[in-house]
Parts: sequence; structure tokens; C-alpha cells
Amino acid sequence: MAFFIDDELLRLGLQGLARNLAGEIEAVFVAREANLNGTLAGRAPQVVVVTAASSAKPPMGDVPAEHPPRRLMILDRGQVTDVSDLANYTADGYLIRQNLTADALGRALRQLTAGEMVIPVELGREMVRRVSGAAPRNRSATLTIRESETLSLLVRGMSNKQIGRRLSISEHGAKRLVSSVLLKLNATNRTSAVVNAIRSGLVDEADMDIDIH
Repeated sequence: MAFFIDDELLRLGLQGLARNLAGEIEAVFVAREANLNGTLAGRAPQVVVVTAASSAKPPMGDVPAEHPPRRLMILDRGQVTDVSDLANYTADGYLIRQNLTADALGRALRQLTAGEMVIPVELGREMVRRVSGAAPRNRSATLTIRESETLSLLVRGMSNKQIGRRLSISEHGAKRLVSSVLLKLNATNRTSAVVNAIRSGLVDEADMDIDIH
């Protein structure tokens, strides 16, 4: 795991939490973009932890393109209500800074590594409130029955393996369906797919209330 955090207090705090997860993760901490490429050279981190500010500087460096890391973004609680468009955040999962604990960090990293979606309850509710309150877009995406089933499970934060089990298909087949859903929804990741699906009227608030963690 790589932590690209320029905020010193947050970085030191995360280093302390990571020590409690020493048996689970190998953590590399980077404070400056200039040091990023050298630190990640030859590494292929599964997850890169960023803040909203540092995510504007994509921490990809020399990471192999065929194995792009998933991004876990740490937001301050105030940013949850100030966010104007969550779909614009280039992250695959989120944590609230004020709620950070070793258990929460470890759980989020395990979920992302397994391909699941990580959205705290308060952020998920804000996302639904904002998107549901906006004028719905026309249903530009036409999903097959299988794709609609996949979207429903995707909203619940399930990984490809879990989706495959639920639909009685292989994990590879589930991956193909997820990729097809993301393509039709013009989404770069699972989080933006959910946002776009709500906007298009393909997902409602009741769906989102079930399994947001």
C-alpha cells in the first residue's frame, strides 16, 4: 500500500495506524510528488491512499499500467457536505478523517483489495441526497437484464467474486458484466457508476440504503 499524503499531521497519524496493521499490509508513505516515482519504482501497490488535494496529482508514476492501484480517499467531515459532484472524485473508496481507526483503515483496505466499494454511511447518504435532488437525466443507458442485476449488486458494494456467486456465474463473467455496466454508464469506477446510475433513474434511494458501509 502507498500513502500519498502531504498533510504532515494526517501522515503521522496514518503511520501510527499502519503500525497496528503491520501483519496485514506493507505501507510506503510519500509526502511530496517529487519523491513519488522513486518510491514506487518497481512496486505495484494494490491501493494508494490520498486526500482530496493530493488526488489531483495522480500517484501512478512507474506503477505498471496493467495493474493500476485502487484509490482510497480520506475526506474531512466538512468536505462531505461541501462536495458538489462526488462523481468527479477519482477514488474507488472513501474514509472520513475524523472516523479513522486502525480497524476502519484495515477494513477499507481489505475491501478495496477484494474489489468492493467503500463508502461511509454519512457520505453515502449525502451522495444520494445530492444526486436524488437533482433533475434526473434521461435514461441514456439501456442495460440488459443481467447488467441490471449486476448494477443492483454493484450498488451494494459487492466484489466481482460476490457478484459471480450471486448470479451463479464465474468471477471472470462477473468482471465482464461489471465492465459493461461501467462502460454504458460512462463511469471510471464503481463509485461514479453508482452516482451516474442514480442520476439516470436506474437506482433509487432504497437501493442505496441497504448495504453502504
